[in-house]
Amino acid sequence: MNDIAGIPYVEAEFDEKGAPQGTVTLPAGVTDIFVVSHGWNNNADRARQLYRLLFESFVAVAQPGDLPGRNFAIVGVIWPSKEFDELVAVASASGAAEGSASLSAAHTQSRQALEAKLERMKAFFAKPAQARILEEAKALLPDLEEKGSARRDFVNKIRSLLDPTAANKEDASDSFFKDDGTLLMDNLKVDEDDLADDVAGTGGSASLPLGVGTTARAPEGAAGLKGILSGFSAAAMNVLNFTTYFEMKARAGTVGKNGVAPLIDTLAPQVQRIHLVGHSFGGRVVAATAASSSTDKIRSLSLLQTAFSHNGFSSRMKGFFRSVVDGHRVNGPIIVTHTKNDKAVGLAYPLAARISGDKTAAFGDEHDVFGGLGRNGAQQMESGEVVPGTLLAVAASPSYAFQPQKFFNLEASPFIKAHSDITGKEVAQAIRRAVA
Repeated sequence: MNDIAGIPYVEAEFDEKGAPQGTVTLPAGVTDIFVVSHGWNNNADRARQLYRLLFESFVAVAQPGDLPGRNFAIVGVIWPSKEFDELVAVASASGAAEGSASLSAAHTQSRQALEAKLERMKAFFAKPAQARILEEAKALLPDLEEKGSARRDFVNKIRSLLDPTAANKEDASDSFFKDDGTLLMDNLKVDEDDLADDVAGTGGSASLPLGVGTTARAPEGAAGLKGILSGFSAAAMNVLNFTTYFEMKARAGTVGKNGVAPLIDTLAPQVQRIHLVGHSFGGRVVAATAASSSTDKIRSLSLLQTAFSHNGFSSRMKGFFRSVVDGHRVNGPIIVTHTKNDKAVGLAYPLAARISGDKTAAFGDEHDVFGGLGRNGAQQMESGEVVPGTLLAVAASPSYAFQPQKFFNLEASPFIKAHSDITGKEVAQAIRRAVA
């Protein structure tokens, strides 16, 4: 597509290392560009649909003369991400006796679920050497329940797929790489009663159907809430889920730093203002872009149900993107939509608490050190850095009072019902006010 609702649209495609896969040419006369990044989509068409729906809403909420003299263009970022299957697998509390037919069937179904998951991961870890590692991990599945050595080897093989340089404390990935594999599997063997009702329930993102070995995919690209597997199969699934999450996290940061940041520095002389918009892991793409670019023309940053730590901008918590604040990298407002309805972001980080060995932490609220930005907004910030508020209904004159270089946590539960529910007019209106 060449435009969205009359706004010129061009694409910027990158590989997993952030290398550009083509050139970006802006139309003449553009004053402002939106650089927008998707998150956990598994194809470019879904990203394009998200961009189209969001900016159709952006045009639909325009008021006469609200952005005089502005000529916008949209740069849609396309990068190789993956759709999640589920985030938390729990060990069945089956009372069947050891050796019974029902327990044997449960183990078989759980093993089949893991085999299917490992097979799907080949599309994401696509190099021949990675495919061999995934096959070797499959061969260990029959022994996971009884042999600690098999669990250790399984974890070591899966970890070898990843580059540990992106590991840090914000999501316990430092522990994921340094802990003994058997300890990691013990910590990630989550029981059914470890999940509170509001986490395990269906609000905001459909739970996986209860039943041994379920792996059904949740709708709209959001992760499912839980799947039930037998014994250490649940821990193994959580290892795989965290591995996929970590690779997505690493790629998003790399694409932002190595790809999108240099791009906007190149485009900056052609425009007056740059506006960054990111959804899900795309929030990490654009945060890394802001942190790594050199242009002083970034005028707004919109983080829509973003999948990174709610402490990511915190000074006291040594947030990974604190340099965005200290370096005054955004010369305008930073808006953050967040809601408890977003079960996908709400569970990605709490799982990290289990990796670190903490089995008492609340799952994902604002008091959890491992909570997500898209669930809780920016947390642990300094006085005056954050303005709490709500996402407002569409109105001719919405009562936003956005200010430069401040975070605006917009609680969005009335309008955002699920992780990818970010294309409505209410979200678009907030973005429109942020760029004014």
